[in-house]
Amino acid sequence: MAGSGSGRDLAFAAILINLSVPPFLQEDADSRAPQWRQAALERAGQDVLAYQLLAARAPEREGELRSQAARRWLALEPSNLTALMWQALGPQELLTAARDSRYADLHMYEGVRWMQSALLKHPPTAEELQAFGGGKPYRPEEGAAITAMGIWAAFELPGYRTLIDACKPEKRGDAPARDADCLHVAHLMTERSSTVLDEAFGLAIRRWLARTPAERAAVQSRRHQLDWLMHESNPLSMQAGGDPFVRLLSDSSIHSEQQLLERMLKDAGRPLQPPPGWRLPVPKH
Repeated sequence: MAGSGSGRDLAFAAILINLSVPPFLQEDADSRAPQWRQAALERAGQDVLAYQLLAARAPEREGELRSQAARRWLALEPSNLTALMWQALGPQELLTAARDSRYADLHMYEGVRWMQSALLKHPPTAEELQAFGGGKPYRPEEGAAITAMGIWAAFELPGYRTLIDACKPEKRGDAPARDADCLHVAHLMTERSSTVLDEAFGLAIRRWLARTPAERAAVQSRRHQLDWLMHESNPLSMQAGGDPFVRLLSDSSIHSEQQLLERMLKDAGRPLQPPPGWRLPVPKH
C-alpha cells in the first residue's frame, strides 16, 4: 500500500503496519511508520481523509505532525466544527472560533468505505485469517468493513471535553455571549452533524441551556428517541456476522450515522420512535 506513494495510502499504511506486525518486528515498523507519515503529510494536498488519518493516529511524540495535519484539514474545511475541534484550542478560543462554523462532519462513513476498499485490495494472509477466527468462513467485504470500522472507532476525538467544560452551567455564569456561543455549537451538533456522538453532546448542551419546561421536554424527547435508535440498532447491526451493517455501508447515499441506523430499523420493520412507556434498560452489574 505504501508503495503507491499517495498521501492517503501512506497514512493508512502507517496505521496498518503497527497493527499487523508481530512484536519482534515492531522496531522495524516503528522506524518505517514515521517516514510514511511525514511523506503522507507532504503529499496529501487537498485530501481531507489523509489529514484525518494523520491527526488521529500519529503518536503523541509526533505532535507537530499531528498539529500540522489538523491545521491543513481545517484550512480545507474552515466551516467544519469537527475540524475546528482538532485544533487544541482552549474553551473560550474554541467557542469564539466556532462562530464561523456551519456544520459538523467527521466524514466517518466516507473514511470507512475507503479503508474497506483499500483493505480489499490487500486480502489477509493465511496466518492473518487464522487470527481472525480459525476455520470460520471469511467473507472479504464483511471482514474488511468490520476491520475498517474498528480502526475508525479507535480514532481520538478531541475537543468534546473542552466544549462540555465551556458550556456547563457553572462555567457559563451570567454571560449572554457565552450562552449564545454554546447554543450555536449545540445547534450544529444536533442539526448539522454526521454522528450520534455529536448529537448526544449537542443535546446535553441544549439541556443545560433550556429555560422553559417546553424546551426541556423537547430536549428530553429528542434524547429519548436517540437512545431508542442506538439501543434497537445495535443488535441488528451484527446479525449474520455484520451483514446488515455492511450492506448499508455500501449505499453511498447514506452519509450520517443517524441515516444508517434509521435505515437499519426501517429494513427490519422496527419503528423509529420508541413505544409509549419505553425506558432505556439499566445495565445489570
